[in-house]
Amino acid sequence: MELYCRVCTYHQSIEVGQKEEWKSFPSMLTYGIEHYTSALPFLFVPPYQEPLVSRQQIDDRMRADLIRAYHAHIDEIEEGWVPHQYDLFQCPSCHAISTRFWCALFLKKEIIEPTHQCERDGFVLTRLSLDDVAHTPCPNCCEQALHIR
Repeated sequence: MELYCRVCTYHQSIEVGQKEEWKSFPSMLTYGIEHYTSALPFLFVPPYQEPLVSRQQIDDRMRADLIRAYHAHIDEIEEGWVPHQYDLFQCPSCHAISTRFWCALFLKKEIIEPTHQCERDGFVLTRLSLDDVAHTPCPNCCEQALHIR
């Protein structure tokens, strides 16, 4: 998909949803079944063994934390099912838009989700739905004129 602004020259390729090669959560976060159970240490993964979900969409610390939380609360998670996909996120400060990994561990007392930060200014990114894109400020001109093709 392409994200465009109707006012300025801003455009960006975006990726949302699940990829066909992804398996169930959390195995698609890892690079091998032996590491899936331990959630250790992603920083030493050679590029040719990169996990199915890229480091551009979720950092290794968050990846390991999600896997640990999943195993710690697997009895609370109904049938072990966790929604997971790529979603759009936007910085509330600089309005930068990026594709990031999202999932939700629905527990009895809380919901555990990844928290992404903007590389530019460190603000916590907010999740955007595709329906909200038209009412979202353009990262370039700040007008609410974004659309998807």
